[in-house]
Order: sequence, then C-alpha cells, then structure tokens
Amino acid sequence: MKNIVPFILIILFLSSCNQKKLEINESIVDVESILQNISAPEFADRIFRVDIQNNNNDSLFDYKTLINNKITECSESGGGKVILPSGNLFCKGSIILKSNVNLHLEEGTVLTFSQDPKYYLPVVLVRWEGTEAYNYSPFIYAKNQKNIAISGKGTIDGNGSAEDSFRKWRSMQKKDQEKLREMGRNGIPVENRIFGEGHFLRPQLVHLLNCENVLFEDFKLIDGAFWLMQPTYCNNVIFRGVRVESTFINNDGIDIDSDTNVLVEDCFFNTGDDFIAIKSGRDQDAWRVNKPSKNIVIRNCKSEICLHGISFGSEMSGGIDNVFVENLTFGKIRQMGIQFKSNKDRGGYIKNILIKNIQIDSVGDAISFTNQYHSYEGGNSPSEFKNITIENINCKVASNRAISIIGLPEMPITNVVLKDISIKNTSEPSEIINVKNMEWENVNLN
Repeated sequence: MKNIVPFILIILFLSSCNQKKLEINESIVDVESILQNISAPEFADRIFRVDIQNNNNDSLFDYKTLINNKITECSESGGGKVILPSGNLFCKGSIILKSNVNLHLEEGTVLTFSQDPKYYLPVVLVRWEGTEAYNYSPFIYAKNQKNIAISGKGTIDGNGSAEDSFRKWRSMQKKDQEKLREMGRNGIPVENRIFGEGHFLRPQLVHLLNCENVLFEDFKLIDGAFWLMQPTYCNNVIFRGVRVESTFINNDGIDIDSDTNVLVEDCFFNTGDDFIAIKSGRDQDAWRVNKPSKNIVIRNCKSEICLHGISFGSEMSGGIDNVFVENLTFGKIRQMGIQFKSNKDRGGYIKNILIKNIQIDSVGDAISFTNQYHSYEGGNSPSEFKNITIENINCKVASNRAISIIGLPEMPITNVVLKDISIKNTSEPSEIINVKNMEWENVNLN
C-alpha cells in the first residue's frame, strides 16, 4: 500500500488546480526555426602548429606563450587552425581565443593548467554566478570575438584534482560571493567590482563573453575547479560530441548564460553538479544587462552520474525562452532530474519550454519546480513560469518525490502539460500547489 500513496495524493492536488483543458501543442517551440539560425563557423585552410619542446626536460614547461602566439598569428593572418600536437602541454596561465581561430587538440593531446593564482592575473571581465565582475582570468577565455572553435580528440585538464587546486577556495569564497552579490543589487559600476588577488572567487575553466559563431566539438574535458564551459552573451553556439568527466562540486557541464541560438547535441556529461544549466544572470544586475537565454536545442546527450539533470535557473533574471530538449539518457541523478528553480528576488521568466523523451535510472526528485530556491532578500520579484510541456518521461526510481510543482499564491505556475510520464518507486507524496491551467494525460506514478 505504501507505494500507492504518492499516486493518490497527486490526484488530490491536481483536483484542486484549475483544470482548464489545454492542447498538447508542440508548436510552443519551433525547433526548425531555431536550427535555421545555427551553423558551425568555417575556417581558412591555414595551419599553425605548436611544436613540442623535446629539448626541455621539465615536464612543467609552460606552453601558454607558444599557444597564444600561434593563436594571435593565426587570427592576424586571416584565420585557420592552431594545432596542439599529441603530448602533455602544461600552461601557466590563460589561453586567449581570437577571431577566426580553431584551436584543435590532436588525439593524445592533454592540455593541463597550473593552479597558481598569480598566472591568471591581471583580472578580466567575467560573469560570476550571474553577476558581472573583474576576476582571475578563466583558463580559456575570449571576449568580443567571432568565428572561434575548440575541436579535436584531445583532452583539456582543469587540474582540479591537484593538491593546491582552486577547488579549495569554495570554502573561502563566502565573503567575496556575498560582496559581489551586494554590488550587483546596489548597482555598483562594474569597473569598480574588482576581485582577483586577495579574493577567492574561483575562475571558470572555459568562459566566452559576447562572442559569435562558436563551436565546441569532440574534445574531452576533465577535473575543473568551478563551472566548466560557460558561454555568456554569445550568439550561434554549438556543442557537439563533447565529453565531460568532472565530478567535483559546482562542476556544471555547460552553463548556457544569456545566450541566443544554441545547439547541444551528442554530448556526454558526468558532472558534480548540473548536467546542463540554462541561466541568464542574477537579480538587479541581470535586469540591467537584460539579455535572456533563448532559442536553444538540447538533444541526444547522456550521463552516467550527475547531481542535477537539466536545470533552468536559478540565476535566470534575464529570462529563459524557447527551449527544446529531447532524447536525454541518465544513469544516476543524485538530486533533481528536470528542474526549474528561482526565488522571489529573481524576477524574469521561464517560458515556452518543451521537454520530451527522457530516460532516468534513478533520481531524487524527478520533476521539480520551485520559486523559493535558497535564501532571498525582499522577495518582491517572483519569477514567471509558463507554457511548459513535459512528455514521455520514463524513470525507474525516484527516491524522494516523483513530481513537485510548487508555485506562489501571488505568482502561480501557468499552463503546464504533463503527458506519458512513468515514474516508479517513489517514497514521498508528490506535490502540485498554486498551478493554474494544467493538463495531464497518462501520468503513472508507482
């Protein structure tokens, strides 16, 4: 009898909702229209090869300058491919991508980064957890560039498993984290938000800012200390065939952050945090920037283990719109599977979302919506969730709740469709509260 309880209680909650009939309508997201605006960058046939320094007996020889010089030479020559040859290449500092350059890692190449903070100065403009600031340079960085790529069968090693990794800063970052968020709320000019030396905000592994026509293809990425791949304010971005093995805390596979026209396909993510997160900035600072994440297709990706599956938010104050997700396969998700998360300070919206064909072996909560994620101040700007369809979900075990959709009395979640959903072996009752206009069809729990 215990296994039947969650199913009975969800029917009671659903019966209390406004059960206005909605059409199951996939036209809420025009996938073909999105894909028509996404294409891979093309590069000239020129080749610029970084030579292995065989005469150097130091395994920690610094390739940073050699690689950056080749990137600059390639870009200034009209573009082409900069090849990193098979072998171990160590960098004491950041690689800076430039327009019309494809940074290509040959099979057998391992590009590893130092963990010494002094090599990531001077500070550069970043968006750190949704708020703009000047911080240590990300390990691979680009700003205001066009037609760039990272490709090849090689490996990018964030070196997060090193004894003195930036990862240890997570336990030291709270003061700086709170200071930056306060700066964002109070509208402190970005040029005055200076972190870096003496501060403890971890740098991203790959962070692109305001770039156009971007390709990430085929490489493997391991052991980051913080967010792994974060394009921000970018347009026309493709992730294809990328493999991530990085299971430390805050290791999101991809953070799509105020980007437009994004395709993620045929990728693999074993991560210590979100499999993929879609974001658009935090609170007042994101309202100032006013750039949503929109026109996004995520398909045919897999994971063996992650903390969360596909996540929307929580930094989403610029809005999230027009997202299509299909054919994701998960092994173990330790907490939330399909997650929409915000709080009463965020504002913004999550709308026009279609998610279909998701397979999950085990998860904590399979489907979760909340407008009260973590702490908030004031609570006068709840986010709007509307026009969300989730269909054809098959989950073998949800160790906590199958479904938790909790809106606010002052801001109900609106126009939700659940169709062809099977979630087995749940232990807690599902909850659906403050939802307006909901349709469900063939929803089976336990």
